[in-house]
Amino acid sequence: MRRSDVHVNGGDLNDLSLTLPDGSRLVVQVKTYRVPPSPSALVKLFAHRESSYLIVTVRPTESLTDAARTGVLNLITLEPASIIISGQDLLPKNQAIAIKAVPIRQGMPAWGRYALIRSLLLASEPLIQKELAECSGISQPAVVKNLKYLDGLVERTSGGWSPTDRNNLMSLLLEKYPGPRGAATYWYGLDRLHEQVREATKYAKEMGGEPLVSGDVAADIYAPWRLPDSATLYVRQMVDFSHAGFSPATKDEATLISVIPEDQTLWRTAPDMEREGLPLVDPLVTLWELTLSDAPDGPEAADHLKKAILSGTAV
Repeated sequence: MRRSDVHVNGGDLNDLSLTLPDGSRLVVQVKTYRVPPSPSALVKLFAHRESSYLIVTVRPTESLTDAARTGVLNLITLEPASIIISGQDLLPKNQAIAIKAVPIRQGMPAWGRYALIRSLLLASEPLIQKELAECSGISQPAVVKNLKYLDGLVERTSGGWSPTDRNNLMSLLLEKYPGPRGAATYWYGLDRLHEQVREATKYAKEMGGEPLVSGDVAADIYAPWRLPDSATLYVRQMVDFSHAGFSPATKDEATLISVIPEDQTLWRTAPDMEREGLPLVDPLVTLWELTLSDAPDGPEAADHLKKAILSGTAV
């Protein structure tokens, strides 16, 4: 979208406000398809049309392309890369780039289960089922089902539920959790990283984004080990940080990564995680991020944070 001079200036995973190359604005409802929708599926979709649709899919079909070029819908495809907005092809062929195919994901992740595991690991005392339901954002019957799934890793005591072995339960979480996922934008700032995060957090709060700080900066606050070089900010809705002094960047150049996560339980497990005036995501999500780090000292930083969580000093 950046190559086509289309800018996202607001919205969330379902609805986006776009600024087009001519300066006009367009609000679109985003529909993502792992396989291109058939003509009959499009007819069904438009039978309940309430707004302008932006269809995002891997590859185009003749019916999709025709509908996009006549302005019936807006279209983004990956193979080949193309963007057709308001009937105009905004990505000229000489600017098209190869985009690595993303593996098809099977089903919706069990966000509530992972939030329940994080709640159990972070709790300083046993939790009853009602408390676990509140922490994880699922019903009590769902809590019961997931506790059965965790049989052998959790136990019921007179005070509630707690891990039998926190290290093994944490290993399960790190192995199974797919990460928060979602839509990311990348930004570059010139100030010291902690100052960038404070400014970005302040601006995101003003814009109603309810930011949660993660990445290197959160790890440095929870369990200092390595000098942070980037930060992640989870937000409820799209925030244009160019108005806060940041410049759009590539993934490799970014000092600030802004993500609207699919996993909305992040706000469930981080109500009391504010440190140094910053609202932090819970340390287990930060730990999961560190395990993916390609920095030379990334594994050591992850191990340091893991020990801090297990000892209770990170909470």
